Amino acid sequence: MSLDTKDSAGTALFSADGWVPFVVGMIARVYLGISLSLAVIALFPALLGWSGSVVQSGSMEPHISPGDVVLTSELSDAEPVPVGGVVAYLSPAEAEPDGTEKTRLHRVVGANNDGTYVTAGDANVDVDSTPMKREQISGRARVLVPMVGLPGLWMTHGTFPQIAIWSVGTLLAVGCAIYLGGAAGSGGAAGSGGSAGSNGSTPAPRPQRDNSKNRRRSRSRAASPSTGQVAALPALWANPRAKGIAAFILAAIIAVLVILGATAGTSAAAFTSVTSTPANSWAAAADWNPPTVALADPGTSVKDTAAISATAQDAESGIRSIDVEYLRDGTTTWTTICSATTATVTCQWNTKAVPDGGYSLRARATDNAGLASVTALRATTVANNLLVVLASPAEAVRGSIPLSTSLLGAANTLYSVRVEYSLAGANKWSTLCIYLAAPYNCTWNTALTANETYDLRAVAVAGLTTTYSAVVTDITVDNLAPTVAMTDPGTPLSGVRTLAATSTDAHSGVAQASIQYARTGTSTWATVCTVTESPYSCRFDTTTVADAGYSFRAISVDAAGNSSTSATLSRTVDNTVASVSLDDPGAYVTGTVPLTAAANSTAGVASVRIQVAPAGTTTWSTLCSVAAPPYGCSWNTTAFTDGTYDLRAILTDRNGKETISATVAARRVDNSPLRAADVRTTNGGATQGRLETGDSISFVYSQQVSPATVTPGWAGAALPVTVRLRDGNLLGLGNSQDVVDVQRTGSSVNLGSVNLKQNYAKNRKTIVFNATMTATTETVGGVPRTVVTVVLGSAASGGAGVRTSGAAANMVWTPTSAVTSTAGVACSLAPLTETGILDRDF
Repeated sequence: MSLDTKDSAGTALFSADGWVPFVVGMIARVYLGISLSLAVIALFPALLGWSGSVVQSGSMEPHISPGDVVLTSELSDAEPVPVGGVVAYLSPAEAEPDGTEKTRLHRVVGANNDGTYVTAGDANVDVDSTPMKREQISGRARVLVPMVGLPGLWMTHGTFPQIAIWSVGTLLAVGCAIYLGGAAGSGGAAGSGGSAGSNGSTPAPRPQRDNSKNRRRSRSRAASPSTGQVAALPALWANPRAKGIAAFILAAIIAVLVILGATAGTSAAAFTSVTSTPANSWAAAADWNPPTVALADPGTSVKDTAAISATAQDAESGIRSIDVEYLRDGTTTWTTICSATTATVTCQWNTKAVPDGGYSLRARATDNAGLASVTALRATTVANNLLVVLASPAEAVRGSIPLSTSLLGAANTLYSVRVEYSLAGANKWSTLCIYLAAPYNCTWNTALTANETYDLRAVAVAGLTTTYSAVVTDITVDNLAPTVAMTDPGTPLSGVRTLAATSTDAHSGVAQASIQYARTGTSTWATVCTVTESPYSCRFDTTTVADAGYSFRAISVDAAGNSSTSATLSRTVDNTVASVSLDDPGAYVTGTVPLTAAANSTAGVASVRIQVAPAGTTTWSTLCSVAAPPYGCSWNTTAFTDGTYDLRAILTDRNGKETISATVAARRVDNSPLRAADVRTTNGGATQGRLETGDSISFVYSQQVSPATVTPGWAGAALPVTVRLRDGNLLGLGNSQDVVDVQRTGSSVNLGSVNLKQNYAKNRKTIVFNATMTATTETVGGVPRTVVTVVLGSAASGGAGVRTSGAAANMVWTPTSAVTSTAGVACSLAPLTETGILDRDF
């Protein structure tokens, strides 16, 4: 190409017609370069052992959007679970609405005391309903590649119009990148002469260049032997066939890389029933980690104007704001002391503007990505006036108990302090101890008081001024050990046997009972099991110990810490003879029930027969005879009249000797079509895990029932009733088996009772709530069924005895047969255990 041709090419590029192909070509090349780069980024970490997932839904927006590829790496055993970070984890089928196991990508927002973790989507108002275990985590999010997974997402969802548009657009971009945007004339516009213009006209005359320079250029071109080879490359690129092949190869590479990167894996994200999803955004998240925030300890007490300091850090996006807040003890509303837009703040808290008493403080930091963290609570006491504080001992006490009194805001005034006690609720005070100077500590010898429930208070006196502390209520004194006895397991012991004990405690209640054994002649006791609620029993596999004589005992501990040991039982373990036992099918059986026996014999097992007889009789009939393990069969209870039956198994060894199992007695056959179908609660009050106004409990029957059999004269409309909550110790059930039932003044309510399986009432307390009962009908599987709902109102009596339960449990509803269906069929007596995910009730 001559100098004249180069000048004409430059002129064409900067002409009005040359700009359009140049800009289009450059845009196409930038798009292709970004697409190739993102696809390579999504695939390259596979060499490091990382894996990629395409986000399927938008519950992590605005930080992570559908079609983004998230690269994750395995969480090593040495790494802690990243609270505040994003993880991919396997969500089990039972936690999914469609019952299908899925991989989910959510943020870890908290850790539970039981070792599980709380997860949530960034766009969701509520946290995920099912806690996550560490072993469910498949990887921690490391890199976010935006949009590159969209083709794979479209393919997964079958949205072919989007795929077609993307494919056509990419092919057009490839064509524009190859055919457009080059300098004019580079495609061979100059002919063999190299000086003619593209339109065939003679270019305008140009000034004559220095001949010496022209000669030097000519010599330089003549001296280069590779000039012809270099000139061949533009000639090859000018070939339309070569350009077509290059376009096809480039388009294929982009499609393969993008689709491979997009289909590396998929992860879904579940929305809660209420979301706060903003408009979709495919921008990459600049910050996945919430800020760290710390609140300085304000001290045990504050007064006047107190300086409350907090600091926050965020290495990614910086701190947007810090809020310092307080919460008065016994309330649920947080109040802001001050806010700041800096990383450090010191609030001047005017404590004279709030009442004296206990308070909790916290600091909340929000970073510029919108992520927030809250500090652990700091407890302090506002004492602008004299405040007497008596530290509360345990709920149940025994022996000598230290009592500590603090005087806040006493200044230089000298006070004498005494601690007083009264029977709970009696308000008749007696002095426990007196001290004239700080520290105001004394020891309460509970052995000098009766085993009862007491209230405590501290009294400070200076001259004619007397100040009382808040009353510490319902402290149970229990210096009496529980009673405990072993139940005779029989002898000889062989196979798997049930070991059981009975235990009661009149005051604080039985906390746990342990069953132990020791080989005869030794003093080393081994624990078989420790049970925290009645019945205190467990299964003991005697084949795990040598055949010999053994002693068995039970140890019971009450809530105050008193313990007692039962008398020992001496029994022989002998597994050299035949043994057989029948597994208990349950107290109530219906339909077809599997029966399973365990049998062994040193002579070999020839057969095992399973038999049934009406309870208390010897009219045994054989249900099945099995010659090889597993020893079991199905019992069709519908062929038997409803009632109680005894069950047993008979082992016949190869020598013809029979061994009969212990009788599983009084199992009730109950095939009534009307039965308890579900029991559920809702939290309509302020505190979860506490019975209070607005909470409700619903009793669901399997069919429609006659409301008049629930309570006389009732048609299902709203009816005033009362709900009674009783501590399990009142019923001999233990601390964590409190019971509720529904009552009606002047009549009966035949809903039975519900064992809450947790501790909602203080020791040996009864609380009565006003309530309203209604009946509605719901249809499940085409079958209408009655739902009786009871909504709690205010406490009518004993309201101070309510406590908050912190653990999850499944309630057990025991209905009555007084309720009948609309056809007059009585309800089954079979207890029902609450269905669904284990959770806290009320």
